[in-house]
Amino acid sequence: MASPAGISGHDGARDQLLSHLRRLDPWQLEDFKLGLQCPELLPAGARRIPWADLRAAGPADLLCLLEERYPGRRTWEAALRVFEDLRLSSLCERLRAELHEMSQVCRLQDPNQEEPAALEETAHRRRYRERLRTRILALWDCTPWPEDHIYLRDVTQREHEELRGLLHPRGPGAPPLTVLLEGAAGVGKTTLATKLVLHWAEGVLFRGRFSYVFYISGHRLAELGDTSFAGLLALDWPDSQVPVEELRAHPERLLFVIDGAEEVLLGSDGSASQPSDDWYQELPAASILVRLLKKELVPEATLLVTAGPPGGRALRRLLLSPCRVGIPGFTEGDRREYLRRFLGDPDVAEEAWRRMRGSETLVRSCAAPLACWAVCAGLKRQLAAGPASAPAPGAPTPTSLYARLFCSLLAEAEPGLRAGSSAGQWRAVCSLAAEGLWLAAFTFAGDALERRRLEAPFIDGLLRLQILRRVSDCEHCVTFAHRSFQEFFGALFYVLRGSQGSLGGVPRHQEMRLWLNHAFADANPYWRQTVRFFFGLLGADLAGQLEEALGCQMSPGAADELLDWAEELERCGAVSAHFDFLWLFQCLHETQDENLARRVLNHLPEADLDIQGCEHLRVSSFCLKHCQKLRKLRLSVSRDLEKKRTSGLGTPEMRAADFQMHQWEDICSVFCSGNLSELDLSNSKLSTASMMRLCLNLGNPRCRLQKLAWKSVSPVEGLKKLGLLLHGNHHLTHLDLSSNCLDAAVSPGVFRMLGHSACRLKYLWLESCGLSAEVFRQLFMELGRNSSLRFLSLADNDLSHAELERLREPPGTAASALKELSLEKGNLSAAACEALASLLTSTPRLTRLCLGLNPLGNEGARLLCGSLTWPACVLQRLELWWCRLGAPSCRHLSDALRRSRSLTHLNLRKNNLGDGGVKLLCAALGRAYCALQSLNLSHCSLTVAGCCELAYALKRNGHLKILDVGNNAVQDEGVRELCSVLKSPSCVLQTLGLEKCSLTAVCCRPLSCVLGSSKSLENLNLLGNDLGPDGVSRLWKPLRKSTCRLRKLGLEKDLCSAVSAELEKLHEKGCSLRVMSQWDFNDPEERWWW
Repeated sequence: MASPAGISGHDGARDQLLSHLRRLDPWQLEDFKLGLQCPELLPAGARRIPWADLRAAGPADLLCLLEERYPGRRTWEAALRVFEDLRLSSLCERLRAELHEMSQVCRLQDPNQEEPAALEETAHRRRYRERLRTRILALWDCTPWPEDHIYLRDVTQREHEELRGLLHPRGPGAPPLTVLLEGAAGVGKTTLATKLVLHWAEGVLFRGRFSYVFYISGHRLAELGDTSFAGLLALDWPDSQVPVEELRAHPERLLFVIDGAEEVLLGSDGSASQPSDDWYQELPAASILVRLLKKELVPEATLLVTAGPPGGRALRRLLLSPCRVGIPGFTEGDRREYLRRFLGDPDVAEEAWRRMRGSETLVRSCAAPLACWAVCAGLKRQLAAGPASAPAPGAPTPTSLYARLFCSLLAEAEPGLRAGSSAGQWRAVCSLAAEGLWLAAFTFAGDALERRRLEAPFIDGLLRLQILRRVSDCEHCVTFAHRSFQEFFGALFYVLRGSQGSLGGVPRHQEMRLWLNHAFADANPYWRQTVRFFFGLLGADLAGQLEEALGCQMSPGAADELLDWAEELERCGAVSAHFDFLWLFQCLHETQDENLARRVLNHLPEADLDIQGCEHLRVSSFCLKHCQKLRKLRLSVSRDLEKKRTSGLGTPEMRAADFQMHQWEDICSVFCSGNLSELDLSNSKLSTASMMRLCLNLGNPRCRLQKLAWKSVSPVEGLKKLGLLLHGNHHLTHLDLSSNCLDAAVSPGVFRMLGHSACRLKYLWLESCGLSAEVFRQLFMELGRNSSLRFLSLADNDLSHAELERLREPPGTAASALKELSLEKGNLSAAACEALASLLTSTPRLTRLCLGLNPLGNEGARLLCGSLTWPACVLQRLELWWCRLGAPSCRHLSDALRRSRSLTHLNLRKNNLGDGGVKLLCAALGRAYCALQSLNLSHCSLTVAGCCELAYALKRNGHLKILDVGNNAVQDEGVRELCSVLKSPSCVLQTLGLEKCSLTAVCCRPLSCVLGSSKSLENLNLLGNDLGPDGVSRLWKPLRKSTCRLRKLGLEKDLCSAVSAELEKLHEKGCSLRVMSQWDFNDPEERWWW
C-alpha cells in the first residue's frame, strides 16, 4: 500500500469566516469596512487596508485583503474586534467559540499524551476485531498496483503519532469529535482510514479509547437496498448478532470510519426524512448514512469521514462542526525521490524533473501515488523517444503523457485489447467513463458493464493493464484505477467519431457544449480535468497515435464543434460572467496547436487573468498573442517574474529565466494590437526588467489604451517610467493610480502628463496614495494647465494640509473641465469648508462633490451651504454621508435647498439628524420650487414624527423621485403616514427605501393600497423587516394587476422563496417585476457615489 506523507490539520476557518461575512447585509458590510479603518480595532502594529481597496470589495475580496494584511489567527482576531465594535453579539459569540475550537480542538493534539488504559477484552469483541482485521487485509490484497510502482514508505512511528493526535479525546464536557479527511483523489485518504481501522483491530492503537471501530465503505453502501442501522453493523459481525445494547450503553467509545461517502447518492428522501435514533428502522442505505453523519443515530460517537474536494462541500453541510484535516499525499521531496528511483539514472531523472517543474499541474497531480506513477511512466517513455539532452520547448502536457502511457501499454498488451475487433469495446469504455462523470459515479456494477456490452475478457485485460481495478467491497464492481484515468477516457469519448451522447438521449455535441460551459464556469468540478484532456486530444499527433492504438476513428468535426461553442459564447456574452479565462488558456495550451488557439481566441472580447506561477505565464504567453480582438484585459501578476540569477550564462536556470522574459514580452505584445482599450494591472508584483518591458509596450505608438488601472503595482518606481511614456499620450481617458505611494520623488513624472497640451485624460483616481502637501501642490499646479479632466478622486488621503483653493480655476488659464470631485475620507474638518465653499463658486462646471466620511460637523455644513445659494454654484449632487452632522446643520441645508436651483441629489445618511433635523429639511422640501429629486436619510435617527413631516412635505413637492429612510425607527405607523401621500395621483416618487425599519405585516395594508393606485412607484425596498407570509400575501394582491407599476421589490430571502411560484406566473404574463433579497442600484453610474 502507498502511504501518505503525513496529515495536515486545518479546520476550515477560512470557509467559516467567509460565511460570516456573506451573512452581513450591505449596511453591516459597509460598517465592517469602516471599522477596519479604526487603528484601535486593528492588531497591534498592523497597517490599515487602503480605503480604495476596501470600498468596493465583496465578502470574498474582503477576506483576501484581511488575510494578506493580518495573516493566520490575526485575521479572526481583527474580524472579532470589529464585530464587537458593531455590537453584533450573536455573531461575536460564534466567532469566540470557533476561535476557542481552533486552538483547543481543530489541530493535531499532542501525540505524547498517554492513551487511556486498555478496555477489558470480551470474547465477542476479540472475534469482531479478528474479523475486521481479516476484512481490511483482504481489501488491501484486492488492490493491485503496477509492477514498477515505487513504494516510498511503510507504516512509521510518525504516522502512529499523527493518528493518535488526530482522534485524542477533547477533554471533559467537550462535544463528540467529527473529523473530515479531505484531499484530492488518490492521495491516500482511504489508505489512512483503513490503516487506522487495521491498527485498532491489531491492538496497536486506541485500545483504551474505543471499544469498537466500524468501517463503513461507500462502495458497499451504494449496492445495498433498504436496511436498518443494526443490519448495517451486522455485515461485519461474526455471528450477525450485534450487541446493540452494549453499543448503546457506551456510545462515546464507538468510532465510525466512513470512507467514500460521496459514492452514495444522498437522495432527497434521506436528507428530508424526519430525525430518528431507531437502530432497527428499515430505510434506504443512503438515508441511514445521512442520519449517521448528522449524529442523529449515535450523537456521542466519534466520526472519521473521508471525502474528495467536490464531495467534501456536500458533506460539510451534513456534519456538525467537523474538524477538517487535509491529506496532502506525496510532498515535493517524495515526488522527486519517486522519479529518481523510477527512472534509475540520476541525470535522466534530473532532466525529467526539470521538465515536470515547468507544469504546476503535473507536479500537483503527482501528490497521488498512482497519478505519480502514470506521469513518471509517461515521462520515461517520452525521454526514451529522444536524447535527454535535447532542448524541450516546455513542460510536457498531461494529455501527451497519458496518451503515450496508454499507447505503450496497449502496444505490449494481448491481441484482444489492440486495434481491430476491440474498437467497439474501447468506445464502450469511453462512453462508460463519460456517463460516470455526468452522474458523479466512479464505481460501476456488473449491470452497467452489461448495458454497455462490455465483454468479460476485455474487462479482464483492462484489469491486468491496471487501467481498471476491482472494487474490493463490492462484488462484480470495477472502477478506474485512478480518477484521472476515467477523466482521460471520458474526454476521449467526445473526440471519437459518433453522434450519440453518453447518457443516450442528448446528442453528443450538445453534451459537449454543456460540460464546456460547466467546466469554465466551475459549475461541475468533475469536468475540469476532463475538458483539459479533451482539448489536448484535439491535437492531430495525439489523435493519430490513439486512433492507431485503439482502432477507433476520431471525429474530424470535434474542433469545429469547439469553434461553434466559442462563437456562441461571444454572441451571448457569457464570457463576462464567472468565466475562468485562465483555465481556457491552459486548455488551449494543452492542444499545442497555435492555429486552433488563434481561431478560438479570435472570438474573445475580454479576459481576466491572475498569473501565479510559471505555468500561468506560459499559457498566457501562448494565448494572449492570439487575442487580436481583445478589448478589455485584467492582468494581475502575483509574484516576481524574474528570479535572482545566481548561475552563469548558458545554464538551464539562465535559459529558463530568459525564456520567461520572452513569454512576458509575448503577453505585453497584446497591448499594441490596436484593439485593446481597457487594461487593469492592479495588484501586480513585477521585477525591474519586466516592469521596463511592460512600460515600453505601453509607450508604443500602436498602443491605444483608453482606460488604465495601475492600483497597488510594485515596484512603485515604475510609475516614473510610466509617466514619461504617457507624456503627450492623446488616447488615454481613464487612469487609476490608487493604493500606490506617490511621494515627491515619483509624482512629478506622473503629474507632468496632465499639463501637456495633448493630454485627453478625463478620469483620474489617486485614492489611498499618501499624498503630502508638496505632492498636492505639484498636482494642483499641473491641473491648472489641464482642460480635459472632468473627474478627480482624492479619497483616503489626508487633505487637511492640502491647499484646496489651488483647485480653483486660475485667472487667465483655460477653462477647467472638472465636473466631479471626490474628497471622501480626507480628514476634512470645518476649517477646510471655507476653501471648499470658494471652490464651488469658482469652478463653473463642478456638478458633483463627495465629502463623505469627513468630520465636517455643523459648522462645516454652515460654511459649505453658504456657497450653494450663489448663482455661480451649479452643484447637482452632494454627498455628506457620515459627516457628523446634527439637527443644526439642517437649518443651513434647508436654506440651501430653498435657494438652489441646481441641487438635485443630497445624501445625508449616517448623520444623527433626528426628527428635528428632518423637520427643518422638510420646510424647504415642501416648497413647490424645491428642485431636489433624490434624498437619502437612512441611518439618520428619524422616527414616526419625522415620517409625518416627510409626508406633509411630499404633498407639496412635485420633484422628489427617490427617498430612502432605511435603518430608522419608521415602524408601521410611519409607513402609514408616508402611504397617505404616496397614493395621491400627484405624487411622483419612484423609489422608496424602507430597509430595516422595524416593520411588521401591519404595514402591508397601506402599502398594498399604494401599489394598487400609484402611477409612479417602481422600486420598493422592504428588506430586513419581519413582514411574514401573511404580510407578503397582502402585498401580492395588487401586484397581480396589470396596472401595477412596481418593477423591483426587496424582500428577505425566505420570503423571496415563498413567492417564487407566484412571480413565475407574473413573468409568464409579461410582467417585468424583480423580487430581490439584495438591493442593487438603479443607475450604474451611482455605484461610485453611494
